[in-house]
Amino acid sequence: MGRLFKPVPPPEDGETRSLMSRLLWFAAISACGVAAVASAAYGLRHLLLM
Repeated sequence: MGRLFKPVPPPEDGETRSLMSRLLWFAAISACGVAAVASAAYGLRHLLLM
């Protein structure tokens, strides 16, 4: 009877964890890309205005 009340991890736990890590990687890479594009645009605008 005691075995029935042990918390059983859902079978999709591994998929959820890999999906979350993939989303985190995508967010980090896209944030770096946005920062690079913004800094490049700022530098180009600074060069063009001089």
